[in-house]
Parts: sequence; C-alpha cells; structure tokens
Amino acid sequence: MSAESVVREFFAAIYRLDFDGAVALMTDDASYHDLPLPTDPTVGREAIRQKLGFMIAGGVERMDYEIRHLLADEAAGVVLVERSETWHFPSGATPTLRVMCAIELDGDRVARWREYWNGEELMGQMPPEFFEGIAATGST
Repeated sequence: MSAESVVREFFAAIYRLDFDGAVALMTDDASYHDLPLPTDPTVGREAIRQKLGFMIAGGVERMDYEIRHLLADEAAGVVLVERSETWHFPSGATPTLRVMCAIELDGDRVARWREYWNGEELMGQMPPEFFEGIAATGST
C-alpha cells in the first residue's frame, strides 16, 4: 500500500469517527502530537485512541473534511496534508478548522503524526456543549 493510500485511509477512518480503524493503521509505538497544545506527544495506539475520543466526549456527531493538498514522498515514507475539517454538533454548530500535518510512516503504518492548527480559530467557534462534554468526562 502506498504512503498516500495509507494516509487517505487513515483520515477517512477518523472522519467517520472510526477511531479503532484509524489506530489499526498505526504502529504499536506511534506518536501523535497536536502542536498547538502544550503537551508531549501521545504515544501508543491505545493512548492515541483515547485522545481521539475526546471529540465524541465533546459531543461531535459527525465530521466532514476536505483534503486541499497532499504531498507524498513515497521513498521517504513522509506525507504532508493540508485539509479542513468541520465538526457537527447536536445544536447545529459547525466549527471549521484548517489543519496542516506531517505524517511519517514505517512501512504501511503511521509511525509519527504531527498536527499544526490555530487553537484560537477552533476554540472560538466551539459551542458550549463541547466544553461541557469535555469537562464532564475529564478528557484532555
């Protein structure tokens, strides 16, 4: 499977909220780093699965996305993706975020995933139900 195909499949799983399917495409010791957040990378499939689950805890019902640009260096196993994602909430709120990411693969598995986005852009659009859901579960 090509690096581009792996990454497209990875995002398709995430955006249908199939986090088990997404982490199945990762190495056991994969790392995920949301660089706008002052945290260390999340390491390991289960930890990454839990981190992705915060979207559900925050009330997201579904997501739409558009890959604007995808550049794959197949020989190096590196894929850069510029995309936008829209989060849909029960209240009808639909915050949209622009994201740039770098993904490094080990064979046909995601080994390192780094996300670059504007936290103020996203948090300024989030409905109260998101913050209430996060607070209720203690998710970060």
